[in-house]
Amino acid sequence: MVNTVLCPICLHEFEWSEDELFERTSAGEYRALDLADETGPRRADLLRAAHVRCPASAGQATEHHLPHAYVRHGQPLVIGLVGGPQTGKTHLLAAMIWAIERNGLSSYGLTASAVDIERHQNYLDTYVHPLMIDRKALSRTPQQDLAEFADALLISDGEHTTAVAFFDIAGESLRSTTAEATRFLPAVGGLLFVVDPSEDPNTVGDRSFGAVLDRLPRSGGRLEVPAAVVVTKCDMLRLQSPVDEWLYASGDGLDPAAILAESRDVYAFLHKRKAQPWLSPYDKCRRCTLHFASATGGAAASDGRFLREVRPRRVLEPLAALLAMTNVMSGGQEVGI
Repeated sequence: MVNTVLCPICLHEFEWSEDELFERTSAGEYRALDLADETGPRRADLLRAAHVRCPASAGQATEHHLPHAYVRHGQPLVIGLVGGPQTGKTHLLAAMIWAIERNGLSSYGLTASAVDIERHQNYLDTYVHPLMIDRKALSRTPQQDLAEFADALLISDGEHTTAVAFFDIAGESLRSTTAEATRFLPAVGGLLFVVDPSEDPNTVGDRSFGAVLDRLPRSGGRLEVPAAVVVTKCDMLRLQSPVDEWLYASGDGLDPAAILAESRDVYAFLHKRKAQPWLSPYDKCRRCTLHFASATGGAAASDGRFLREVRPRRVLEPLAALLAMTNVMSGGQEVGI
């Protein structure tokens, strides 16, 4: 079986085949994996942990590999989290993965499993469990020379399965048009723009948002890449209308009418606060939804630790809208404004 694969890390397009596979050792190194004599359940199990090397990186200091499962289910979906430093991108993604681990996508008719079991477990141990179980505030995303996805999941609607990879890049790197860590941007299939309502949009939000939006290929006047704008840290605004109404609203499944109503309220909220730079995805993307969310649910941090239980609010609604707009689940034609 041979597929043409676009590497999301370096954008090199190559022909992939099972003739050249690699396995990751306990030391984190990669060595050739020979499955010529393997059959049945053992072969399937070895393939589950196998990797494909991007040939453009072979022999280089930036050599990188993609999980075998990443390329076995058609075109993968690359989702990039966009926002300035300290906007809460890392907390939001960790809260999303936590909610997915707790079967949160089931209300949308979706199931999820790890693309790379070891990488997924490492993400849980490094980000999700410290936040959700130990109540530790997560450190800012470090700047990297080469970006790799933070985590990746196989998401299925019962008929189709899609590999979905999440990139969480430091805000400082996102503002750069030359950083190697942002090389993945032209490969994105969806964007999550994260807004910190306590920040000044004229000094933070517009620089990250604008740098990313200007980097993407476009056809016609607007970008075809769907986007979701997430006003996070809404626990700080939970006593303000209409934030409080949405933050504690209960929903079950994908409701296009509710998404449109929430998008309208978020737009009005940001516009009233003169935060037009954060509305640029709505202006530039052909399909865009807007959401209120909180990764911690109101817990306050002191000395790097949250004082109360971390309870995320509405963190999956933006992701569900994005999955619908990218046709990972049915109903996408009705979502997006």
